[in-house]
Amino acid sequence: MAKHSREELTYQGLLAALRHDIRMGHFPPGARLKVAELVRRYRTGAMPVRQALVDLQSQGLVSIPANRGASVRIVDERLAENLCDLRQAILGLVFRRFVERATPADIDTLEALEDDIGRAGSIDEHMVRNDRFFDHVMAVAGNAEAADALDRTWPLLYPAFRHFGPRDLGAISANHRAIIAAARAGDGEAAARIAQEAVEANRRYIVGRIRAEREAG
Repeated sequence: MAKHSREELTYQGLLAALRHDIRMGHFPPGARLKVAELVRRYRTGAMPVRQALVDLQSQGLVSIPANRGASVRIVDERLAENLCDLRQAILGLVFRRFVERATPADIDTLEALEDDIGRAGSIDEHMVRNDRFFDHVMAVAGNAEAADALDRTWPLLYPAFRHFGPRDLGAISANHRAIIAAARAGDGEAAARIAQEAVEANRRYIVGRIRAEREAG
């Protein structure tokens, strides 16, 4: 369990820490988020914890039904499908723009970031480094609104990915390498298509696991 001192946890610090822990699966989908336990975990007060839960509800990470306590939002098939549709559309735009604007040094940086993903020693490290890969693409593409849309939505799936485990890491790496090769060739359409294919693979994986768990339960 992460240790947080009262001095370092401003309200924004608490909100960021709780958001990070939910995204990284430290609280699995459906887990109750009890105020007293969160107060102890983050060494803060009850009021900021309650406010953080409300703010995270507005971001889609937390569910707070009427007259019931807060819990981590459970990802269902419809949400997963909708998020994959959105990511496919945005990545198609972003990777075309990335290839248009990227210098050879930008592509070298993307390849170095993929090399770094391959050295990840844990699922948490892999997810963080994978985010850096896409953050670089977003920065070069220069569409802050697209980056913000993905940052607010795609992480809603992170607790489910942590719950079910990642899909084939080798396939993810191969997809990234193919994107890099397309970028070096100046083929934005190919880079966009390859990125969208990866989202489709994520769709098949996560929706399949959600269905299997529902049928088993």
